Amino acid sequence: MQWYAQQALTERVEQLDAEAGTVVVMTRDGQIRAMANYPTYDQADFASVSAEQRRNGAVADAFEPGSTSKVVTVAAALEEDLVTPDTVFTVPSSVRRYDQVFRDSSPHPTQRLTVNGIMATSSNVGAIQIGEQVGAERMYDYLRRFGFGRPTGLDLPGENTGILTEPQGWSGTDLPSVSFGHSLSVNAVQLAAAYAAIANDGVRVEPTLVAGTVDADGEFEPAPRPASERVVSAETAAEIRLMLEAVTGDMGTAGQARIDGYRVGGKTGTANRIDPDTGRYEGGGYVSSFVGLAPVDDPELVVLVVLHGPQDEYYGGEAATPVFTDVMSFALKTLQVPPTGTRPPALRLVE
Repeated sequence: MQWYAQQALTERVEQLDAEAGTVVVMTRDGQIRAMANYPTYDQADFASVSAEQRRNGAVADAFEPGSTSKVVTVAAALEEDLVTPDTVFTVPSSVRRYDQVFRDSSPHPTQRLTVNGIMATSSNVGAIQIGEQVGAERMYDYLRRFGFGRPTGLDLPGENTGILTEPQGWSGTDLPSVSFGHSLSVNAVQLAAAYAAIANDGVRVEPTLVAGTVDADGEFEPAPRPASERVVSAETAAEIRLMLEAVTGDMGTAGQARIDGYRVGGKTGTANRIDPDTGRYEGGGYVSSFVGLAPVDDPELVVLVVLHGPQDEYYGGEAATPVFTDVMSFALKTLQVPPTGTRPPALRLVE
């Protein structure tokens, strides 16, 4: 699976002139089945490769998750009984908070969207309204529960745990920003593990790379079970999965993520990228991502794709989703995951 993920990633990002990574995680035991990066190098010629070229971008590169982290905002609100999937919000195209105006990705008339609809259409303004009900302290707590701002547990060299400032240090515009995935950063494995928790009925399993060891006699010794913790209830996780499935529906932002025979859910992300030379947004381009799970009715796999600085196409739905679909399709077939046996329920997205 590793070689296929690497091939699919390479073919796509060479078209977009980007750096990129993809991670494939088993939802129930946290096993990472593939971790591919681009640019890459020939491992048979390891001695001639610089330390910079050997960087494992899946843990070394931190980025603002953008809309992919809206699952945490919505999960926190559901778990705290602040909203239900059918709670309706009045969502304008933009809102002002202090000295900053926050906008949805495209202008639109004021809408009446349910929480389902806010997720499906990836409304930043709707996510801000939900996040303000959660509040800074609880938002920070749920982000930490999902694994943001702390080590993955893989103990790989060069890991960047990202940035998650404690709420005492937040400015007046940080809660709105955090609610839709800005003013914080993650690495790819952290984000994939958060989605694996949603797939695993709300239980986050620490990601692992080693299944076990084989001794001199050929006896296999399984690795110790990874640490796990419940971050949200099974009910909340199930409601989030249905919202993620709506993202791939007719009103959603990721119709390209559909796979014949399987129910698929996921979330697009598009965020500004810091220019590594200046430390500023200007000139940095974008980070485009898609992270999804399948089958929605009995999730086995999470696949994450992140593109750093893609050219021409930069929205997560158009840039990153094709790699997700390719890798997830291959993984489902390789692991012989049976086709979905259920149909998705109808969700109310608008009032």
